[in-house]
Amino acid sequence: MWQHFFEREKKILNPYIMKLNDHKEYIMYDKEIINSYKNRWNEYFKNDNPIYLEIGCGAGNFTIKNSVKYPNRNYLAVELRFKRLVLASEKATKRDLKNLVFLRQNGNDILNFIGSNEIDGIYINFPDPWEKKVKNRIIQPKLFELTDKIMKKNGKIFFKTDHYGYYLDVLEKLESINNYKILFHTDDLHNSIKKEDNLTTEFEDLFLKQNLKINYIEIEKEV
Repeated sequence: MWQHFFEREKKILNPYIMKLNDHKEYIMYDKEIINSYKNRWNEYFKNDNPIYLEIGCGAGNFTIKNSVKYPNRNYLAVELRFKRLVLASEKATKRDLKNLVFLRQNGNDILNFIGSNEIDGIYINFPDPWEKKVKNRIIQPKLFELTDKIMKKNGKIFFKTDHYGYYLDVLEKLESINNYKILFHTDDLHNSIKKEDNLTTEFEDLFLKQNLKINYIEIEKEV
């Protein structure tokens, strides 16, 4: 499939598609290859360090910061947009990071490439709030059906949003979700006890410049 993309006339292509082959060290885009690492991500990283997943990593600022701060953790960062993947890879290349990889995958397909109890933590930062179609929000009961399968006991989910209604919606949903408990939540992250250890995303930096409050929830899988 990917050969078809690379052989088409460049003028009709997203130019960042053509750059994927220059970033093979950090970007995986072939679904067959990505899926082949299911239950084998520690083998990919050549160590037994804990693995963290970011769903929708954007241009990679948050993942890069984590990789630098926590060199004894491994990071899988999922993103669909070609430009963002390339920009993220360029940042990782400059720092010669060895504990992360960017996957061109849909977050809804995580069971295809992540196995049982492979993940220690999941980051969901500033997902689309879908104000007019709230059923499309990523944090729904069905998400926890997926995380039940891939997360280890006591694994954590970290959620950030600038949308107060989304924050309240997630808190309400968690009341009826079995096997998960809220460890911490705040409607003003940057005026909370978590501020000191917080690592910001691209969107977060933008929202802070606009004096917007960041809502945050930390969730733990109990079994």
